[in-house]
Amino acid sequence: MASAFVKKALLVLSIILIFIGMCLTIGGAFSPAWQVVDIREFRAEHQHGLWWDCIRAEKHVVAVGDFYDEAPLHCMYKFDNSAELVIENTLNNIDEDGAAGESEHHRFWAWHKAILFFIIFSECLAFLSICTGVCAPCFSPTAFVFAISLFGAVLCSIIADGVFFLAANRVDNRFVQGMVGTYEQQIGYAFYLHLLGTLAWIGAFVCALLTTYKFFQSSGNSDDEIQEDNGFHQREPFLRNYNIPPESFRQPYKTPNYPRSYRETAA
Repeated sequence: MASAFVKKALLVLSIILIFIGMCLTIGGAFSPAWQVVDIREFRAEHQHGLWWDCIRAEKHVVAVGDFYDEAPLHCMYKFDNSAELVIENTLNNIDEDGAAGESEHHRFWAWHKAILFFIIFSECLAFLSICTGVCAPCFSPTAFVFAISLFGAVLCSIIADGVFFLAANRVDNRFVQGMVGTYEQQIGYAFYLHLLGTLAWIGAFVCALLTTYKFFQSSGNSDDEIQEDNGFHQREPFLRNYNIPPESFRQPYKTPNYPRSYRETAA
């Protein structure tokens, strides 16, 4: 009974951690704040995401004595054709436009696409692991698929984080060139949000390994019980129908001692 409770508790904990990890990783993927830079000469904050970028003007005072007002974000998609044309025209006039160098960071590079591929694939595997984990109590072999799919989700998520970290620390991606100065981009909260989701999946994978071990251990014990029932203990219900104790069959056979009779014959 205690083993069954531990098995179900580990399974529930693993599924909860998978769901939390999915929320965190999806939230990080939809946020543009993967790289953030404050370009002071343009009086704007630029947020460079994986598939869209946003620009926020600096905070300004609404009235005397009032707090600073947060300017809204102006965003554009990296895969938008019109935005790509604007970037191309800006780069063609790089000698006249001092802000043209910053436009390079709004392009949809191959490493952006690679990170998005691994994130989407990891989300699919995490969803598959939830489906197989729910079916594990009814069909034990799905616990093995549960652990394998979750391992794939963890691996893809780690690759996505690693690719971004390496690409973000490259010199051409880390520094933004303005008109009069060079500004360093900082890794934004979106990356750490996705990293927390990856850590949640790692914790879920540890619980999944323990859950799979418990399921196969309980399955092995049930097979041993079935083999014992198919052995000698299977005779006992049959013997009870005739009120014959099974111990009588275990006694060695003894030859009965019958009285000998002699017949007289004529000599």
